[in-house]
Amino acid sequence: MHLHDLPDDVVICLFELLDIPQILIFRQTCKRIHKISELRTVWINIYNNQILRPNYPFPTEEAIDALPAPDLERHVRRATVLATRWLSDGPLCRDVHCEFDATNGAPVSDLRFLPGHEGTWIIAVSKSIWSTMAVWELSDSGTPPLKRFEWSKRYSLRKFVINSDKTADGALAVSVNQGRDTHIDILTVHEELGFRSLGRIDSTLTPVYFRGDLLVLCDDNNESVVTNWKSGVSAILRRPESEPHFGMGIGLEDRCVQVMVLVTGILVVRERSLNLFPNPPLTTDPPVVYAPILPVHYFGWLDGIAAAPILGSPLTIKSSANSPPPLSILIRPKLDPWAADNHKLDLYILHPEPTYPLSTTRPYMFPPVLTAQVPSSRGSLQCSDLRLGVYGTAVWIEPQDRSSGGLLTDEHAPVVRQNERLVGAVFPGPLFRTGVVDPGLGSAPISLRSHTIHANALNNWKALDYDEEAVFRL
Repeated sequence: MHLHDLPDDVVICLFELLDIPQILIFRQTCKRIHKISELRTVWINIYNNQILRPNYPFPTEEAIDALPAPDLERHVRRATVLATRWLSDGPLCRDVHCEFDATNGAPVSDLRFLPGHEGTWIIAVSKSIWSTMAVWELSDSGTPPLKRFEWSKRYSLRKFVINSDKTADGALAVSVNQGRDTHIDILTVHEELGFRSLGRIDSTLTPVYFRGDLLVLCDDNNESVVTNWKSGVSAILRRPESEPHFGMGIGLEDRCVQVMVLVTGILVVRERSLNLFPNPPLTTDPPVVYAPILPVHYFGWLDGIAAAPILGSPLTIKSSANSPPPLSILIRPKLDPWAADNHKLDLYILHPEPTYPLSTTRPYMFPPVLTAQVPSSRGSLQCSDLRLGVYGTAVWIEPQDRSSGGLLTDEHAPVVRQNERLVGAVFPGPLFRTGVVDPGLGSAPISLRSHTIHANALNNWKALDYDEEAVFRL
């Protein structure tokens, strides 16, 4: 039989046997094959076999059944590109590199991608006399970004957090300071009208987590407040002051970096410690105070920390259907930038209790296990942030190697300076390379290598953000 004589059902089955590049070639055979290749059934099958089964990054907020066929195809193709890049042995090349003056000459102090826009909307914050927050729309075509709108008052912006639920009313919670007045503004983002205020919370705490109507505010030591910003109900999570600090000093600041609200508890990630609290019921005044359900784990002095659940991880400890997902914690130890020894980034995994909740009330096995290490350069940074995704990919900035000249080198040797670099690596997860020994309890840490994405000759990076699901938005 000729290809054109095959029934439609057989042609649809043929598409299931092809990868994405082959499909794009096959659809050019004739108009009939091209029309069949656009069917929703074809891309549902490809999604199930080539995206869902290997658990590649995909926009989880989107309901597959609600996606039109063109959007489904676009998402599947983008997910394939992302997985191919991370699984390749080659360099992590970027598609588009754009430079623009985001804040009219003032330095950018923070950057965040806005959910719901596929990595095309980014918020840039600058601080001079007053703080300015602007939304920019990025383009894949290489054209200059477009400023959509900005928000600037006679305030000093302390910190902001973006709502991870793109369908919620409030899009951002912004902590601002005006003289002696410190409060939190709840803002919405309208595509035409820009930022609009929905409410205000009088608090000196800083917002760290925002999803739906649930907001988590933290201090710089040991207390977090979980609250519903609409109804006002709340609860307090507090680490005991008598908790030993392992030589770090009593009363030392331990700024909150990240909060993860899980079904089994709330993980509060601070600059030097991990704290797992129960997921408390929220009440009206006075709020109930809750202590950690697991021993507080201290990492010591750090230059950066990030945590994320691991989706589809090939871990030795297999969790049951009711067990929480394993959690990965990536840290950058604070070492002497002039030391001669090599620096490393360490990845710890917090394994779930395999018998939870049948025979134990503890969802995780403490302490976390050192699982992988990746070499890092020595030097100082203006931006030491780490970005770790749920699929195990991570990006960070490597510092300029300042030991390449001066006292640490032979005066007759040629001086070769290494500029700041944006680098990435793949840790245990669905994009972790096959053939590597399964990282389990009791095994030696896996030695990994990072990939350079871009170098910065100015050595002046101050902020970083990363959208794991938007095909390499950095």
